[in-house]
Amino acid sequence: MTRKARELAMNLFKETRKKFPEITFSSIMPSPELRKRYWIMVTGELSEERQNAMREFVADRGTDIFIDEGYSFAVMLENTMETA
Repeated sequence: MTRKARELAMNLFKETRKKFPEITFSSIMPSPELRKRYWIMVTGELSEERQNAMREFVADRGTDIFIDEGYSFAVMLENTMETA
């Protein structure tokens, strides 16, 4: 991972965390399918509604980053919320 990709990923995580403070950074890993695409792994307890809102936010910001910088990112949530 390049320094630029890591910087962009961490900035996206920080922006996302401001809107969704219940997430915690876990790691960054390259996508197994696409070059210059990275998964920002996070943990947290988000309802389905909050997860959808976070996905929409990340998709919008990720599109901007891809257009401006040529890197693609996704935030992948390991939801720690217990289900009944």
